[in-house]
Amino acid sequence: MSTPQFLGTYPATLDAEGRIQLPAALRDEINFRQADFRLMATLEGDGSVCLRERADWERWCAQLLDARETPRQRDRRTLLTVAAHSGPVKCDKQGRIRVADGLLGLIGLDRSLVGGREAVLAGSFQEIRLWSAAGWEEFSASARQSLGADLDELMRIDDPAPTMGPPPGQI
Repeated sequence: MSTPQFLGTYPATLDAEGRIQLPAALRDEINFRQADFRLMATLEGDGSVCLRERADWERWCAQLLDARETPRQRDRRTLLTVAAHSGPVKCDKQGRIRVADGLLGLIGLDRSLVGGREAVLAGSFQEIRLWSAAGWEEFSASARQSLGADLDELMRIDDPAPTMGPPPGQI
């Protein structure tokens, strides 16, 4: 099976039981009906909950744990925060996911409040990000303002390419 490519932004609503219907475009990228299919949810520093397939989550955790040979206090605090705010996501046969209420509350979602049920699912290539609608608007507006510079930095466009001799016409 090929690597999933979660793309796009989708409005969503928590139902009274705290479930969110995954849009078809996201469901089509995963085999959620597979017997051993599992998603993991993790609180992210940007105000979202990141949803990863279990195998991807395990690789991500291994990178976190291997990041430092001797963890500093700050590293231990970060790892504890990540572990404390991570957990499995239930996914039913209709493609609805159920993230723990505690994680939902940390990003501003509350199934018991009519105004607290509006969410956004955003594809992030190999991950799905879950936001409150207000959290997404704030993040998205900020990210769009710096998109050009951020892409240049990501792709290192501002670094001059090495040359192989003098420019043309100067020999």
